[in-house]
Formats: sequence, structure tokens, C-alpha cells
Amino acid sequence: MHNVDFRRPLLPFALSLLALAGCHPNVPIFRFQLINESPFEITDFRVAASEAALNAAPNRIGDPLQPNRVADADVQGAGAFWLRATAQVDGEPVTRTRGPITMLSGTVGWAWYMDGDSLVEGTATPHLYARSPLPVILIDTNRTPIPDEPKIDATMYVVDHQDGTLNRPDPAAATFSSLIGIERRGNSSQTFPKASWGIETRDEAGEDRSVSLLGMPDEEDWVLYGPWMDRSLIRNVVGYGLWGDLGYYAPRTRFCEVYLVDERGETWANGYEGVYVLTERVKRDRNRVAIAGLGEEDTEEPAISGGYLLEIMLPSRLDPDEVGLPISGGFVASLVYPRPDNILPVQQAWIQNYLDDFESALFGANFTDPETGYAAYIDVDSFVDYMILQEFFKNRDAFHSSTFLHKDREGPLRLGPIWDLNIAMGYFSFQGLEGTADWLLNQDGGPIERSPWTARLLADPAFRARFIARWNELRQGPLSARQMNLRIDDAAAGLETAQARQFIRWPSLGMTLLPDIRFLMFAGPHPDSHQGELNYLKNWLKDRGEWMDRNLDSL
Repeated sequence: MHNVDFRRPLLPFALSLLALAGCHPNVPIFRFQLINESPFEITDFRVAASEAALNAAPNRIGDPLQPNRVADADVQGAGAFWLRATAQVDGEPVTRTRGPITMLSGTVGWAWYMDGDSLVEGTATPHLYARSPLPVILIDTNRTPIPDEPKIDATMYVVDHQDGTLNRPDPAAATFSSLIGIERRGNSSQTFPKASWGIETRDEAGEDRSVSLLGMPDEEDWVLYGPWMDRSLIRNVVGYGLWGDLGYYAPRTRFCEVYLVDERGETWANGYEGVYVLTERVKRDRNRVAIAGLGEEDTEEPAISGGYLLEIMLPSRLDPDEVGLPISGGFVASLVYPRPDNILPVQQAWIQNYLDDFESALFGANFTDPETGYAAYIDVDSFVDYMILQEFFKNRDAFHSSTFLHKDREGPLRLGPIWDLNIAMGYFSFQGLEGTADWLLNQDGGPIERSPWTARLLADPAFRARFIARWNELRQGPLSARQMNLRIDDAAAGLETAQARQFIRWPSLGMTLLPDIRFLMFAGPHPDSHQGELNYLKNWLKDRGEWMDRNLDSL
């Protein structure tokens, strides 16, 4: 197991920013977690400073601890401790004692599981990371570090039993394997200790190979997103699922646990990297953004009118091989499809002219005219729904980056799919963005550069009326507090033991991390448990929805 201590003192500058953010000091957490992956109930869990004191120590379990569940036991500071637990195995109590276990900081896990007919338990790495109810993905880079780019060759094994059998980190147990290319991905997340990766499945000749992963449709491009700053682990999963349930394409997601053997030379047992979200990459595909293909012969209308897939961003975020089409506010629409090396000059000129005509109509004197204004160029309903979700989530990156739009052949410009919500929903402290009050999209300028499209659209009384009517409609269904709570519970289901391993591997609960300060993210105070993070998310969305209900007239 990797020992990473994020409790080192922050720089004075970071401390001053923390003070400005009004964050309370973080209190170190010292916690034992009993991880029950056995098929039996555990009825007793005690922690004491000596073996003799275990009998008098309180039982930390109220109701019996069911399979694939976790029990917490907090202790007062560092020291050496003894653990005792009792499972009911075929109606008979089986008690195990361990100790002394040295607690220096963070969390120590005690895993219980079955190995054949034997009940196994332990606190060492091979026990903690031995089994998972989630799919397990193993990546072997042949002792090569994973760079930002280009992709390096590696092998991926997937262990995903469908019969309820717990998955273990063993290539011999793989239900699927493939050669892959892999690279680090992200912008600010490139600096995080826990990496996210872009993956391309390949054949023996090194060519792209379309495969189905974890039940998703065939493709060769994938993302392994590693939530680290988002300690709920579920913001992207919740947001993407909601966009999909509104009737639009949203990237499919599956939680998994990832093990990595790279240049550090670890074995599978101590190469645990934590909870990841296997995610479809945003691209044109019959099962993803299903727009028409654009070939060399498509040089005249109507064929040249689609399809195009674009991403709004600042020019500074363009990679050297990307092309950005200039749009208002100093932003560009980056060409996602067709790729810059495939698009013809006449096609690039066509979509640039379409964007120019749309913006001329949007910012023109007659922009509210339904025949000659902006509405002649866009699918208004997709703009309304997309802006509602971004406003509801109060997403810092909305219309700043990771904002996709697409145009099908002979169709209007549509927003979506929604993407990159890891610092939305109350996780961005700069200028009070963690608060549930205030509008996000109805004003130009502000502390964060944002496309002026949204403010201009909301200046049209007809668009604003559609926004309000649709908001009120959605609040009776998928955006109600009750439905959002159910969505959060559903997204988190199955993470109970995995989240324990995640936070043992990456101690971060209850803490303000250095990247929080460096990137002006959420300064805290942070909940000291995963359930606390889920509760924070529920309460934040409830309060945000109620504020929007009360303030629609000021939109």
C-alpha cells in the first residue's frame, strides 16, 4: 500500500488563501474501517489500546454489518491499537483479534472475505485489495511510466464476473483482455497525485480495435477518470445520467477499481490506484454523438452541413494539433469531429461561416426574431435544458471549457453532451461559487471568463420564459429534491467497500488539499466520511434548487 501524507504544512500563501475562503482548520482523522466482503454478518467490532481492554471496549456496530458494507471506528490520535470482531458463520460465532496495529495517520482498513471455504481477514495490502464487488481493471505498462502524451503501449485485463462473484486483481481471472495505448489526461488534474487516463484499445498490429467494455457499445476510445478532488466520487456519474434521462446522449459510465503495474515495479497486490469511472469519450459514433459522417465528397449543401462536433474553450487550452474556430468572447470552438487532419478547407470554412452567421443573429438588433434571429440557427430546447443543468449545478466550467456542441446534417446547432462536472455542485470556492445563491449564466464578464452566448440568450424574454417554464416542469420530476436524492443514492450504490479502499489509498476525507488552494477549489470544511460527502451533495442541491425557485423573477 502506498503511504501518502497530505497533512504536510501548507505554504504561507496557501494559508492566507485558506483564511480568505473562511475555511475552518482541518482536524486529522484517525480511523479503523472494518470492510466486510465475506458472505456473513459481523456482529461485533471493538477497538482498544491493549488486548486486555478489548472486553470492556464498546461494540462499534449497531445493526449487524452486512456483506459488502463498512463499519467505522474513530480513535483518539496516533498510537498502537488492538482490534476484535466476530462474524456469524453458519450460525456459529467466529472471533478474530489483531494487534497491536500502529496508527500514525489517516485510515487503516481491516478486510474480511472468503478464500474458497476459508474466512480470511487482515490489515496488510494483499488483504485490503484482494476482492471487490465492482469490476476490476488491471493495467501493465511493462515497467514504463505513463506520460501526458503520446500514448504508450500497455496491456489491460478486465475482471468482471456477472454471477455475483467478487472480482480479484489477477490476470488469470480476467473476463476480457486487450492491448492498449494509454496516456495521462486532463488539465489541472495533470498535477493531482491520482491520475486519470485516456485509453485506446488496440490489436496485435497496434491498430485501433473497437471493443465492448463493461457492457458499453463497441468503441476504441475510452476514459478512465479517477475522482480525487471530488470525494463524493459521483458528480460526473450523477450529471451525465441526468442529461441522458432528459433524452440526450450522455457518456455512459461504470465504476471500477484499478490496479497498475508500471515503472515502480509493484505487484498487483500493492499496485492499487483506487476507484475509477470508465467513461465513454465524447466523439462522433452511432452509439455516442450520432451525427452524420463527413467525407471528402461532402463539399456542397446539404452534405457539407454536417456533421460537426465542437468544444468551446479558451485558445490557450488548444493542443498543438488542434484547430480552434474563433467565436465571441475570445473563445474558440475546437474541432473534435472532423479532426483537423481530416477536414477539408471548404468544410472548415462552412462551419466557421455557420458559427459567424449564428453569432451575427444572436448579437444583432433583431436577435429575438424567431425567423431571422438566433432561433433560426440552434435547437432552442437543447440550449434551454443544457443551461438549466449547468445553472442548477453551478458549474464553474460551464461555457468556459468542456462545453460540447454538435450540428447534424441539415440540422441546427445543439448543445451537449454534458461533460466534466467534478468541481460542480458546490465544489469551487472562488468568488463564492460553492454557495447555493446567485445566478451563473445571466451576465457577461465576472471572475471567470465565460462565453457571452448565455447572457445574450437570457436577455430574450421568450428564451427566458422557456427556461423558467422548463425549470418548473423539471422540478416536478427529475430535478426535485426527492429524485436527486434517489439519483445520488443509486450512483453511490455498490461503492461501500470500494470507497473505503479509495480513501485508505488516497487519504483526503476531512482535509483541504494543496490543489484546493492552488486551483482555488473547495477550501472546506470537508466532511470526514464518504457518507458525509454524499449528504453535503444532497443538501447543496436541495438548497440550490430552492434558491432558484425563489429567484426566477431576477433571472
